[in-house]
Amino acid sequence: MNEKKIIYSILLEIKNGIQEPKATDYGLSNSQFADIVKIIKDSEYANNIAIAGRDEKLIVWLNKAKITLKGIDFLEQNSAFVKTYKGLKEIRDWIKL
Repeated sequence: MNEKKIIYSILLEIKNGIQEPKATDYGLSNSQFADIVKIIKDSEYANNIAIAGRDEKLIVWLNKAKITLKGIDFLEQNSAFVKTYKGLKEIRDWIKL
């Protein structure tokens, strides 16, 4: 699993506000997805993120999430990803690159 690419994708989707990323988009379990979203939240890359539950019953809400200046900096620092990123529809193949 390429966590950096997943973080990039989630932040870009939050920034663009087109579609709320879900664990199933990435082929991840709810707990794996929640762990990555916790990294985003703890790193202050985005705010208004909600995570509830425990173990495999974790639920993540990103529908009100907003990217922060730190999150924008993360996107800019990893701008090489933008050349190959095509959105959530092709995310699983992109993560493997």
